[in-house]
Formats: sequence, C-alpha cells, structure tokens
Amino acid sequence: MTGTRGSAAEARPAAPPTVRLLGTGPRRWRWLGLGVAIMTAGALAGVVAVEQLDTRQGVLVAGSDLAAGQVLTAADLEVARISVSDGVSALTEDRLQEAVGSTLAVPVPEGGVLPETALGADARYPAAGEAVVGAVLAPGRFPASLQRGAAVSVVLVEGAPAGSGEGGAQSGAAAGGAAAAGDSGVTAYPARVQSVELSTADGSANVELLVDAQVAGQVAAAAAAEQATVVQVSPSGGS
Repeated sequence: MTGTRGSAAEARPAAPPTVRLLGTGPRRWRWLGLGVAIMTAGALAGVVAVEQLDTRQGVLVAGSDLAAGQVLTAADLEVARISVSDGVSALTEDRLQEAVGSTLAVPVPEGGVLPETALGADARYPAAGEAVVGAVLAPGRFPASLQRGAAVSVVLVEGAPAGSGEGGAQSGAAAGGAAAAGDSGVTAYPARVQSVELSTADGSANVELLVDAQVAGQVAAAAAAEQATVVQVSPSGGS
C-alpha cells in the first residue's frame, strides 16, 4: 500500500507556479496617473505652440462698399483676423471706437482692410485742390457698368460754359489733365467716381465726381446743362 500511494503521489501533476500580475496594486495607479499628467502637459504645450505660431491679428474691414467722405458707423465696420505682412498699413480692432464717427478719407470696397491713412488728423476729404461735383446723367451719358471708385474722364461738349471754375483760369495740374479733341469743341477732365446711384424710373445715374477744384465749376455747369458725358478709363490714367 505504501508503495502504491507513493506512486500515485508521484503521478499527480505538480501545481502551476503562482503568477503575479504586474500593475495590479497601488503602483499601477501611480503609473497611470503619471501617464495622464504627461499627456495633458503635451496637449497644453501643443496649444501654446499653435498660438505662438498664429500671427493673425484683428483688423477693421469694410462691411460694405464705403465711399471716401462717408461718416463711418459701427454697422459699416467688421473685425477680421488675418495675417498682416510687415509694412502693410491696417487699422487694428482696438481702434474701432476711434473709427466710428470719423470721416473716411479713401474709398474701401466691401471686405477691404481699412488702411491707417483712412483716419486721423491727416484724413481730410476732399483734399486740398480737389472738389466733389454732383451730376445727374441721362442714359447713354455714362457706362452701364459704372461703379464707385472708377477712374473716368468727364467729357464736356461744345457749348458748355467756360471759365466758370473757382479761381478763373485752370490750374497747371487741371490744364495738364484736360484733353482737347482738336477743333471739335470737346474737352475731357480726369475724375474719379465717388458714388453712383441708378434710377429705376428713367435709367439716369446720380453720380458724385472727384475733380480738380479749378475745373469743378465748369464740370458742374456742363452737367446741369446736360452737356457732360462720363467715360470710364484705365485706372493708370488716360482719357
């Protein structure tokens, strides 16, 4: 019997060794907490790095087409965050209150950035030596595509009153900018369209023209006599 028991005991398989799972105790939670802390710090470092690389700044842009001489309201302006290159003039968002109530010195198209020269002590409209003339032009006396800011020539046909501009004779700049077409009695003066409103009733256009102050009287008189025609020209000049 003793021998039989011994053989049976030897035949039984040995119990498997005890295996201890790593990280099942308090140490596991310490390592887990450390990992979470490292990931959080990495995420925060990434956010800071992105913010440092973001060179955009808030600038004032036109909410709609704005004409020179227009008194700005809060509704005319919007703030946009864009990257502004060095040397580019732009009004920053912290000058919004300053801009509201100011007179715009230059035309700005919708979505355009307001330059530094648009406001301030030097913003005078119209500038010295310039004048704004209003005119109602009949259909056929202006291009159907005429828009604010366009460079134009105001063509005065024969019979338009002469010498009625302020100060009498034309200034040197005005005389140099005028183009006479031989003996046809047609004279053209350079101008810029400050505003244009089309009438749905008769198709006429109510325009404001920025011209040399010395010829403003002639242009106004010709327009009143329906002897003025507006021709759009290249922005680089020409008539």
